[in-house]
Order: sequence, then structure tokens, then C-alpha cells
Amino acid sequence: MGKIISFSNQKGGVGKTTSVSEIAENLSQEYDKKVLMIDLDPQASLTSLKDNMHEIISNDEGTMTDIMMRRLNIEDIIRPIKNNLYLAPTTLVLSDAELNLVNATMRELILEKELSKIKDNYDYILIDCPPSRGILTVNALSSSDSVIIPVQAEYQALLGMQLLKNTIKNVKDQINEKLNVSGYIITMATHTNHSNDIIKTIMNDSIPVIAKIPRSIDISDAGVANESTYAYNHENKSGIEYLKLTKYILENK
Repeated sequence: MGKIISFSNQKGGVGKTTSVSEIAENLSQEYDKKVLMIDLDPQASLTSLKDNMHEIISNDEGTMTDIMMRRLNIEDIIRPIKNNLYLAPTTLVLSDAELNLVNATMRELILEKELSKIKDNYDYILIDCPPSRGILTVNALSSSDSVIIPVQAEYQALLGMQLLKNTIKNVKDQINEKLNVSGYIITMATHTNHSNDIIKTIMNDSIPVIAKIPRSIDISDAGVANESTYAYNHENKSGIEYLKLTKYILENK
């Protein structure tokens, strides 16, 4: 049975999309696991990074908007990216769908119902959540076995941590009792005093830190090359840390 992992933080720009891409690449290419990435963020950064957004829009391909609006089954929209790696794409239109879900019946469980049909077809399903605590994030958490929280080593990143933890607790208590918080990924870490102070604060939290990823230009270059940072440059420290994190996820399934 496949494992579903959400990557969530209500703050944007903390490395959610990068972490999903890196771990999906490592799982599928380095460890030969069958992986589905789900872009549930209306900003569509994961879709832009891994697929051809122009083609999806021009050809009116199915997206996560169609899933959340119950127009298509999720099997209808999954696109192969490379060997063992697949994507359920999205576009900016998903933000309109979120507004329309306000009065939908059982709106918190739309994604869970769809993923239950295909969960056994994949080793891992990784969900890139939007930078909010709205109905899309609640859908992701309601369908997941675990959640990983990417957090940048800066002061603003600390401000929303408690709010996100409250959301996770509410989903666990009311909808998905099996939801487990795997831990924090500290992203874009530097050696400044400010960064070190924030890292110390995060590491004192009750949720464990499962990875610390240094800031690196190779991460962006690897994304352009449609590879993991490790595949792009075996010597890169960020790539090595993402590979270690991937191994941690495999060992703690």
C-alpha cells in the first residue's frame, strides 16, 4: 500500500515545491519507487517545474481543479514525467475551485476519496500544499498518512508554526486520526547568526527536525535540468542532504 505525504506550511517560499520535487526524483530515480506528485497549490509551481504548463492549458488537459470540482477521476489527469515518476497537475484556476468548495458536501474529503482509488498503484504519493490553512490544505491532510513541514531559517517562518500545528491537530482529531507529523525540514539554511538562532529555536520545538538543507544555487539549476540536485551534482551538500532525507522517509514508512 502506498504512503501519502503532504508537504505543508502556511508561509510561501519555504521550499515546499522544491522538497516535493527533490524527494520525488530521489525516490523514483535513485530508489526505483513509483511516485505520484500532486500539485494542490494554485500557484502551480510544481506543475511549471516538472511539466509543460502551456501544453496543459492549450490542450485543455484535466487538472486538480477537475478533481476538486468532481468533474473527473484522478486517473484521468495523471501525466507521466519520466520512469517511475508521475504528476497530477494544476493551474491558477484551482484558486477559483477553492472558493466554490465552500458549500460543497463532504468538501474536506474530496481528495481522500479520489486517492483511495489509486493509493495501491504507487509506492509514494507526495502532495505539494498551498501556502494557506484553507480547504485545499485540509483536503491534503485529511488524505495523508503523514505531513512534513518545510520551514525556512528566518524569523517570519516561526510566526505561523503554531497556527499550522493547530490545523494539523484539528484534522487529526476530527477527520484523520492516522495523520502523523514526520517533522520539520529546515530549508535554505545559512551560517549567519540569525539563521543559527532560528534553527536552534526550531530544534527546541516538540516536532523533530528531520533534515537541514543548506542554501545552494545548484538546487535551482537542477530543477531547470529536471533532475534532483544529487543527480545534477553528486558533491553538492544540499543534494546529499535531500538524499539522506529520502532514505529517512524510506526507512520510516
